[in-house]
Amino acid sequence: MQDITGDTAILTFVVSNARRIDSKTLFAMVDVEVQLAGVAFLIQGVQARRLPQAGTSIHLPTFRDIDGGPKTAIILPDEVREPLTDAVLAFLMEERLARPRCGSAS
Repeated sequence: MQDITGDTAILTFVVSNARRIDSKTLFAMVDVEVQLAGVAFLIQGVQARRLPQAGTSIHLPTFRDIDGGPKTAIILPDEVREPLTDAVLAFLMEERLARPRCGSAS
């Protein structure tokens, strides 16, 4: 294990592949390429959901666990999740699929 305390790296998000979904709360999905320290990985199926008060929330992909309940497929620290959520929302607003967010969750 390498200790990276004090080091900084640029974190970049490339949001793409917006898919309109016709569901009660889920209205779009996107893919997000995350680039960190020269390494890129893809998060597919990031979800945009409608909030009851006419807003939008962004959620990381989920799966059903052995008991049938939903589980988040990838856990990100707040320092990564919050800018990712902002990037997804900005992309959806550019694509005219979303309005400004009232809150977010993962």
